Amino acid sequence: MVLEKRFDEAARARVAEAVRAAEAGSRGQVVPVVVARSDAYPEARLRGALLGAAAVTAALLLSPLPVTPGELPLAQLAGALLGWGLTWLAPVERFLVGRHHLDREVKARAMRAFLEHGLHQTSEGTGVLVFASLLEREAVVLGDHGIHARVGDGEWQATVDALVAGMKRGAPADGFVEAIGRCGARLAEHFPRGAATATNELPDAIKLDRS
Repeated sequence: MVLEKRFDEAARARVAEAVRAAEAGSRGQVVPVVVARSDAYPEARLRGALLGAAAVTAALLLSPLPVTPGELPLAQLAGALLGWGLTWLAPVERFLVGRHHLDREVKARAMRAFLEHGLHQTSEGTGVLVFASLLEREAVVLGDHGIHARVGDGEWQATVDALVAGMKRGAPADGFVEAIGRCGARLAEHFPRGAATATNELPDAIKLDRS
């Protein structure tokens, strides 16, 4: 549901058109993929519950009001439930998981998407994944061996930045359109289409991956 709200029919059409435009001048294959999140992050729920219970315990111990032995576990349970509930707020979840863990999971999910959508199977090794994970507000661009040999990770950073900026301002589709345009420019530079008609080996539509 989150993905459909962010990427309605008009937004998906804009992204697909950006892919067609990017591939029109090159022999590359661009595949945009977006996921709501890259992992379930169960540790965030546990940490939130523990912190909630600990906060309530500390507050009661410091309070001048007496607390009976029967009241303490009930108050701790209420604190744990509150802490658990707060972890479903994206900023709280990101904080409790930690940026290092978020980075690792997003990169792993992007690599999985690269394989799932056949970007490693293009004839010249020119598949490029443009990947975004909304919860983490992170992006990854992965090029197959042909394009990666000429465009290293450093040159993709501007593409990643464009996509992340779109997510942070609440316009991920705009971020995809700009990022795909940048990919197209790099592909046209290193793998120009030329006189021959290149085959469209992979679908142009953005993939809304829910798992």
